[in-house]
Amino acid sequence: MKVYLINPRFQPTIWSFEGLQPLTGTRFSTTPLGLATVAALTPRPWEVEIADENVEDINFENPADLIAISAFNVQYHRALEIIEKFRKLGKKVAVGGPYNSLFPEAFEGKCDYRIVGEAEEIWPEFLRDFEQGTPRELYRATGKVDVRKSPVPRYDLIRGDRYNMFSLQTSRGCPFNCEFCDIIVMDGRVPRTKTVEQVLVEVDHCVKQGAHYIVFGDANFIGNISFARELLKGLADYSKKNGYPIEFSCELTINVAHHPDLLELFQAANFYSLFVGIETPRRASLVESGKLQNTRENVLEDIKRIHSYHITVVAGMIVGFDADDKKIFKEHYDFLQELGIPFTTCGTLMALPNTPLMKRLKVEGRLLDLEWAEMNGHGSSDCNFVPKNMTLKELHQGYNWLSRCLYRYDSYGDRLVTALNRFRNLNPEHKRASLDFKFTYLLFKLLAYYLLTFDLERMKFFAGTFWRVAKGGPFSVSKWLEFFRWIATHRAFRKYVTETQGVPEGQDPKKPPFEEAGDFEDPKMKSTQIDRSPAAVASS
Repeated sequence: MKVYLINPRFQPTIWSFEGLQPLTGTRFSTTPLGLATVAALTPRPWEVEIADENVEDINFENPADLIAISAFNVQYHRALEIIEKFRKLGKKVAVGGPYNSLFPEAFEGKCDYRIVGEAEEIWPEFLRDFEQGTPRELYRATGKVDVRKSPVPRYDLIRGDRYNMFSLQTSRGCPFNCEFCDIIVMDGRVPRTKTVEQVLVEVDHCVKQGAHYIVFGDANFIGNISFARELLKGLADYSKKNGYPIEFSCELTINVAHHPDLLELFQAANFYSLFVGIETPRRASLVESGKLQNTRENVLEDIKRIHSYHITVVAGMIVGFDADDKKIFKEHYDFLQELGIPFTTCGTLMALPNTPLMKRLKVEGRLLDLEWAEMNGHGSSDCNFVPKNMTLKELHQGYNWLSRCLYRYDSYGDRLVTALNRFRNLNPEHKRASLDFKFTYLLFKLLAYYLLTFDLERMKFFAGTFWRVAKGGPFSVSKWLEFFRWIATHRAFRKYVTETQGVPEGQDPKKPPFEEAGDFEDPKMKSTQIDRSPAAVASS
């Protein structure tokens, strides 16, 4: 028998990096880890094929016996279209993945089978029942699986050259208790880790499939600090023995800055970037959301310390907490400029299904009748509840101003210079994966984009930022690799913000919204966002 695994197309988001495609030749940001894992869990003699609609067309004439779809909330409507088309062709369709696991009611009656929760145990069980002709409509995982039994993802079934980076996972769960987070709902608060040897085998598998970059998709890479320390030692040894074939990045909490030995290991293992959920400059907003780990030290000093190890920081930022008023947008802008964080997935707060935030807002009667499936989360101005200290329109207006100001040429250049000039040679330099023929080719295209142009603002941005980085801080190879990485990536950020919010230079950081008379208006702003079709999920 054969199963056809499908990852539906994502709508453009700031995470898509679509603006990088002309420079890199890739089609999407990250590989579909969930489907690659499900493929590895599929027992013989089943035949498995993966179709990621983000990099290739779906074959609706595929002779598979079973169609299986994994989807996030933003893929929901496309998933329904795919399901409907296959079912009209007489195919049986199973649905799993993050959105179905968090809110299975969304797919009830819309597919043949629902797979809810972690797949390690229930997916093989479902396939056995399917073979015998006795499958149930709903399979729900009970308890938390032992991730040490999770197999190596089948990345041999995809076209790795079509992605910017490969994705792996070393643990599930997070020990913290942020009110807005769905990770604690799905994966729990006790981090479950793989073995170091297991992760190294997965890394090596990705290298053999042509990977140059790997992002670890853990909710918190240092949720179990002892394990993270041993894993980083293993990754550092692997990198050194194999000539540093991979550059890594991951998501973690700000307390990494309080462990100098971890920062040394991150650098030794060839990590170039860390995603940190900083969320907000306001302590009251952090306390309100339960993100107390961000209130214990000076965040600016933490970021400076991380930068000193030749590691850039990507920040998750949120506006719209109950403690936020109309001044929060200027506070965010000033805060990020001082922190020196080039890329931020700043977005409005959103209440996800079954999270503590959603439950609280439901009790308070503040949830709007909107579809979670329409919400893009990080990097968008979606909001599905009534804010406390501003109107929904004011939240959208402030967000529009903030996102455009952040990706102006001058603002972005200032943050990049601030970050790179903090780099210090605390550890000996080592070879970076980017130093190869492909990087040289990309560098040529990048220089052509910024210098062989009639766009004087673009040219000025590149030349001015280059000069300020050159004259500030000590020279290092990794510093210049980061410069070219983030100067290239700005093309993608700017493209997305321009298309969704408006031209960045159309907003002035010195003139924040709501401080002058008159309404703030912008033709690009999604002022009709609350005009969505009702969804049963919002009233559940």
